[in-house]
Amino acid sequence: MNDGEFLRALETCLLPASEFGHAAHVRAAYLYLRGTELDVAIDNVRRTLQRYVAHLGCADRYDETMTKAYMAIIHRRMVEKGDAGGWAAFARANQDLFTIRV
Repeated sequence: MNDGEFLRALETCLLPASEFGHAAHVRAAYLYLRGTELDVAIDNVRRTLQRYVAHLGCADRYDETMTKAYMAIIHRRMVEKGDAGGWAAFARANQDLFTIRV
């Protein structure tokens, strides 16, 4: 699934829950951060994730602190290293984002 399809599926709550693990959270954050300011991206991610987890019946699973922390880390990486030209390259260049827990 390309980036646009991924975001559309997430935003419209059509993304299967089985496909929204930690890596998908990082991908969503990265995609929202591309070409926008941190505060705007955080608002967009918050809105999307809250709607998505509510749709799944687990609204209590959204964690604002974790979301902001990961958004800040990913944003810093993008400022320091660039966006790597796309999600796949960014993910390969930042493997630690998939193992760290804030």
